[in-house]
Amino acid sequence: MSKSYLLESVRTRTTWNTEDLFDSMRDPLYRNSAFLVMGRLLNVGVGFFFWLIAARLYQTAEVGVATALISSVTLIMFIASFGFNFSLIRFIKISGKESVLNTSICITTVAAVVVGVTYLLLLDIFFENSALIQDTSYGMFFLLTVVMHSIFFITGESFKALRDTKDYFMQNTVLSARVILLFPLVFLGSFGIFGAIGITYFLATVYSVIVLSRRVKLNLRIDREFLSKSFSFSSGNYISNLLYESPSLLMPPIILSLIGKQEAALYYIAMAVSSLIWIAPMSLSASLFIEGSYGENLKKNVVKSGKAILVVLVPSIIFIYLFGGFVLEIFGRDYVEALPLLHILVLSSFFVALHDMFIPILNIKMRVSNLIKLNFVRFCLLLGLSYIFLRDYGIIGFGYAWMITHILLTVITLWLSRKEGWI
Repeated sequence: MSKSYLLESVRTRTTWNTEDLFDSMRDPLYRNSAFLVMGRLLNVGVGFFFWLIAARLYQTAEVGVATALISSVTLIMFIASFGFNFSLIRFIKISGKESVLNTSICITTVAAVVVGVTYLLLLDIFFENSALIQDTSYGMFFLLTVVMHSIFFITGESFKALRDTKDYFMQNTVLSARVILLFPLVFLGSFGIFGAIGITYFLATVYSVIVLSRRVKLNLRIDREFLSKSFSFSSGNYISNLLYESPSLLMPPIILSLIGKQEAALYYIAMAVSSLIWIAPMSLSASLFIEGSYGENLKKNVVKSGKAILVVLVPSIIFIYLFGGFVLEIFGRDYVEALPLLHILVLSSFFVALHDMFIPILNIKMRVSNLIKLNFVRFCLLLGLSYIFLRDYGIIGFGYAWMITHILLTVITLWLSRKEGWI
């Protein structure tokens, strides 16, 4: 074979790869995924440093209480969302962006106030160690944080629905200011950590509303036609998403009550480190839902997303598994105790990613009832097994519950997908 032929072959292959790369970046699936990945990377990366600094500045018990407060805020936000984060994306092209966005923001904000007040009134009944936010001033700040987080979340989903994931990235950039606030608020103890989160949610929400108002006229009117059209889809996804998100968000206050403040901190840090692995799979799944809602070819995008997830997931799992101990030690020697839990969470990532891939597929196909069934099984298994194993094995008991739940869920998902032809 001639030397000139080999040179020409290499040149042709290089040109093809370069052109293929640029074509991929023009693809809406990959372009939106890129900004979603960058947004999540930024959020998780800043979150990593946030908890790293918090672990150095604050006592482990204070970190444990703060994680329970933050998880409670997020859980209330999901309860108040009523599934509009899914309907925003699925119906924005069908019902018009102004009616969809204004209706979603208005209803979820009012719901956040109602659910937040109810939570504060019932808090002492369900969880111990809740005296901190029963103080009037702290309770009011907690409620304000709930409302700001709700608006922040729904405007972020609005940016995704508008295929404007660049602004979603910028929204998370503003949220990064929470790291700086840890230093001046250290005198408040656990509420200093929570306060840093609350203040930056306020700043990021103000920014998000200003940017969104330039794209859409915000009049906060409720479109009853959109509500009627999307009710079944919204309510189904609301139940499904609540079943999916609530076990992990309930875990810090549950651990706080069952086995202590330090264990709640260990759980939260282990989950924060393991979440680094899930950034790309979650972003690609979200982008798959967006593109499918705009009528793009589902099977083609599923294959593209699956390949991309596999390419990113394998090296991420290997890295975190091998160097997780060093990462945890950065937070402090006390947090190395979470390494066995981190290993189990990391090894479970394949099963978690497979389940998460089916969520957008079923939403695009409007098979919400099947999604509710799957997440109900996940909810019951994860909470039930966690409650049993936490008492017997301590913090690593959650890891056992997490892995067993997602292995069983994978078996169920593969069986149902073959039976009902979901793909």
